[in-house]
Amino acid sequence: MRTLTRYMLREMVVPFLIGQAAIVLMLTGSVLYNNANLFVQFEVPAASVARLALFFIPFLIHMTMPVAMAVAASLAVSRLSRDSEITVMRAAGVSLMRIFLPIFLTGLVVSAGDFLFGEWVVPATVQRFITVEEQLTENFKNLTPPAGQTVALDGHTVVGVRTMLRRRGYIELHGISINSSQQLLSGSTRLLSMARDGTYRSGVWTLFNAEVISYDPLHPDTVNMVHMNKVSYHIAVDPQFFQNGFQLQMPMGQMAGSATITYRKLGEMLKQDRRLRIYDPSRLLDYYFKLSVPFSCLVMALCCPPLALKYGRGGGFMGTLLSIMLVFVYWNTLLLSRILGSPGAGGAAPLLPPIAAAWSQNVLFSLAGLWMLHKSE
Repeated sequence: MRTLTRYMLREMVVPFLIGQAAIVLMLTGSVLYNNANLFVQFEVPAASVARLALFFIPFLIHMTMPVAMAVAASLAVSRLSRDSEITVMRAAGVSLMRIFLPIFLTGLVVSAGDFLFGEWVVPATVQRFITVEEQLTENFKNLTPPAGQTVALDGHTVVGVRTMLRRRGYIELHGISINSSQQLLSGSTRLLSMARDGTYRSGVWTLFNAEVISYDPLHPDTVNMVHMNKVSYHIAVDPQFFQNGFQLQMPMGQMAGSATITYRKLGEMLKQDRRLRIYDPSRLLDYYFKLSVPFSCLVMALCCPPLALKYGRGGGFMGTLLSIMLVFVYWNTLLLSRILGSPGAGGAAPLLPPIAAAWSQNVLFSLAGLWMLHKSE
């Protein structure tokens, strides 16, 4: 049986690497093509463009590893099925579950590796990407942080800033107010945070000597004020809030915006929310997706082998093509779940609880894969 395991693993190594490289190269080319006019218009140096692409590639690897897992599992099973090797194994009394077990274990290992890659490598490289972008804008005379503006962010938060000053690596803020219609644990309550001074760095708003006021618009007697020496909020920001015309178009931009924060850091921020009796579904959604997205590699390892086995004899790439189509169906389902799990207009409750939005597609596709395996057996 060890021979069978090593044999299956060897069959998957090359397709996995080729699939990963191909999808990353396609997405990188798409990024460069979509932003080519912007680079030319603002005369961005070629070296800076190369640095932007280089620091964004780890995020693309992190997000597309499930595709590489699907390609590896499908090609391996299609090749074995086309050459009747699986038929020989079955004739020798080996069950499909045992034949596919190395693929399932590989999917689990790749999922764990993808999660650790997203924790240790991706935050630092995405942060470097943001730093390079900010350094570029420092050289554009017509791009300066506008002051005295109020902007609605992430559907249920309004941020007002009296004065902004660009510093190296961050933006200095003065006269800050953050009014959020987040739903508190005690009911429908608004949260108002005000401070004279603060900073903005990579999606994190930090307020110093802040007054945090929670209140219910329908019950004025429920006002509660807390003074905090330092309080931080992670709120995704449209680059137009700070810039004036230079806005890169990046794939999966919403997930890239939260990629600078690790799973552990998000957990600490959620603990801070609980101390303030805040229930923030957007932050919870990011927290659960930090786990569910990497473990979609295991989902692909469960779904693709039975599919490739069923249609592998229809042609060399028939099962692989159907598996790739399954990946796109999965990703569209994932994006739909994220939309349904996000807060509605005015801070309305999401249609799906964050944990259900993050994990429902994984459970659904895993069950479908196990059912197909049972039918094939």
